[in-house]
Amino acid sequence: MPKRAFLTDTKPTRTNETTRSYLKGGLVLLARALKRMTGPGDVIDAFRQLFEDPKLTYRPATTRTYQQQIKAVIARKLYDEELGRERAISGLAELKALLKARRGPCPKRASRKKLKAGTHVEYRRLLADFADRVRLSGGLDRTDIVLSMLIKVGPFFGLRPCEWLHATILDNELKVVNAKGGNGRAMGKVRAIGIASLPRKIVKSAHLLIEQIPLLLAEVCGDWRKILGRLGERLARICARIEIQRWSLYTTRHVAIATWKSAGLSDAEIAALAGHSSTRTARQHYAGGRHGWTPEFACARPDPDLVESIVARNSMVPVIESAKNDPMSVALATARTLTEIPVVASPAARPHRVIVSQMPYEGAHFVPIIKAEVMSQIDVIEEENEPPVFSMG
Repeated sequence: MPKRAFLTDTKPTRTNETTRSYLKGGLVLLARALKRMTGPGDVIDAFRQLFEDPKLTYRPATTRTYQQQIKAVIARKLYDEELGRERAISGLAELKALLKARRGPCPKRASRKKLKAGTHVEYRRLLADFADRVRLSGGLDRTDIVLSMLIKVGPFFGLRPCEWLHATILDNELKVVNAKGGNGRAMGKVRAIGIASLPRKIVKSAHLLIEQIPLLLAEVCGDWRKILGRLGERLARICARIEIQRWSLYTTRHVAIATWKSAGLSDAEIAALAGHSSTRTARQHYAGGRHGWTPEFACARPDPDLVESIVARNSMVPVIESAKNDPMSVALATARTLTEIPVVASPAARPHRVIVSQMPYEGAHFVPIIKAEVMSQIDVIEEENEPPVFSMG
């Protein structure tokens, strides 16, 4: 059987919407900085004064977001010739170091209270609640059926909720259309998950979930966001009624990834199962292995060809055998070495980006327009462990 082709050399790109969002957030940040600014100075000085207080502490994720927002504002100022090139380069490097110094533990805020580390006891109580209500005269409506199946199979598969919309099961494989298949964030549009070792009841429940989601979608005229809201609200009410921590629709994905870590799957295997192109994503943004459940929940297996491509993509050494001594990883032992894997030549240059508008952007509510005809005039490139570079076309 010919090997499947994956995007081993594709680098993530930033969409116009993401760039627009970063600039909008950066302008909000700039407005706050200007209010606190004392004395004259440019945008670099304003941001420096905002973040130089040593008492400030931000989560690492927050500092990364701030860095991208600040970079978007500086790029805009550079394009408008309100900043010089050397000033922009040195200023961004200085602000990056300043933000890094502000990283540290801080109290939980609303956005951090979403549950990642759901427990197996809570899982059993949730399923028991559905089982109790199905015996009532009214039974479960379709929303409850879909929600119960999402909860039941989620820790085994680790899919994003929206990925069940286009999932199919055939020949002991779950075919999943990657929700983040664009922009190089996943290795292609589809990933395959081996389910031969999963309990039959779980596979049967997955079939039911795949059948019921389109019917529920039809009830709300194809509005998936409305379905997500309905499912999330119902799950919150159930958690409150049975007195457990509030689960979210993503909690089971966190549980699955934590369980794969605990079971000893390699970073590349986890990335292949989760639909990531980078092996760092699961490490940085998902629950740790200490929150994983028993190995019985870690029976899903990724496509070995996809694992090999992720290994090549991330310049990793192939793992011959995982800590779990799983035969799936043995496939990597006969895989071609990294030097033998053909890699498509990268483009001569990455597409350039710039944010431009004919309107003045006073205040923080301005949302700029991104115009394609000027996209090649400026690019903000930041390589890991290297200072940012502003290159003019």
